[in-house]
Amino acid sequence: MIQQTHQISFHFFDVGGRDAIYIRFLGSDSYWHNILVDGGYGKEYKNAFGPLIKDLISNNEKIDNWIISHVDRDHIGAVLGFVRDIKILDKHEVVKNFLFNHSPEVIQASNGKISVGDGIKFRDYLSEKNLLSTVPINTKTIPVECSGFKMTFLSPTPEKEAAAKELWRVEETSGKIGRPEDKSDHKKTIEELKTAKFIEDTDPINGSSISLLAEFGDLKALLLADSHPSDVIDSLSALGYCKKKPIEVEFMQLSHHGSKANTSSELLEIVNTKCYVVTGNGIHNRHPDKEAIVRLLTKDKRSSEILNIHFACDTKDLRNIFDVDVNACDNHKFECSYAELGPESKTLAYLPLKDNV
Repeated sequence: MIQQTHQISFHFFDVGGRDAIYIRFLGSDSYWHNILVDGGYGKEYKNAFGPLIKDLISNNEKIDNWIISHVDRDHIGAVLGFVRDIKILDKHEVVKNFLFNHSPEVIQASNGKISVGDGIKFRDYLSEKNLLSTVPINTKTIPVECSGFKMTFLSPTPEKEAAAKELWRVEETSGKIGRPEDKSDHKKTIEELKTAKFIEDTDPINGSSISLLAEFGDLKALLLADSHPSDVIDSLSALGYCKKKPIEVEFMQLSHHGSKANTSSELLEIVNTKCYVVTGNGIHNRHPDKEAIVRLLTKDKRSSEILNIHFACDTKDLRNIFDVDVNACDNHKFECSYAELGPESKTLAYLPLKDNV
């Protein structure tokens, strides 16, 4: 399961349309390093990060950073699986550092998709182990560097990070999760969707997401969690990127599992890549929205190269998205892969080691 053929690799586990990302790299200190991002719902821990962590322990390795992007249950849930895993002793030694925004408020647990209750349990665990950072993670936070790997935070803004903490004061009571099937746009054609008006996500919890520009030498990638595109645009602009000078990345993870409200044409215009990752499974919340994918295919000044759209999951719903279109892949020059980004995948592996060339 543990990759040792490339200097760096990114792996997206199939956890039912949620986020569970594993980054592995050979550091400038000649040791292997490991970073986790989110993990999916709690029930997914035993199928994804649980076995991975045990393999790393067997290999006498540790996790340098575990990033919990925000408190939506489909992102934070599996972290509680780790906390409750009685087979892993000395957990505070297995994971060196957690990057997690939290509130000091003591409130009731959640019964909705915003898992404030999980956030509280995890915060208390970190506090007990003296791992709880008091430094918020937002766009004002200095980049985190680890043996040649650099993480620059593109979101949240300090204002949105603070607003999310305020939501910890109120118990989430709606319990409503997802959209019904009739709200899906998968039956609409590319032609119908290519002129759709963009309306940005306004959800404050999504806006509190920790999103990253990951850098390893000259290699760059965008891990966008559920972030708001306007915040990512502002951060990339502050780094000197614009429509005339787009950032070159190996791949871009579409925000919010491919939601149409989290991928704008303006964002796509300042990112240059031929590779996109989508974590939605077409069922949960009906993500990805086809409208978001159409923006990739029809963006201004798109190169003639074939676009690669990598779906972290493999479902009938995903494979059927372009059934209503005639020769969609040929006409719009793209290819799709399904559930090929797991822990043994070399799809997003870069800089092969000489012994493995």
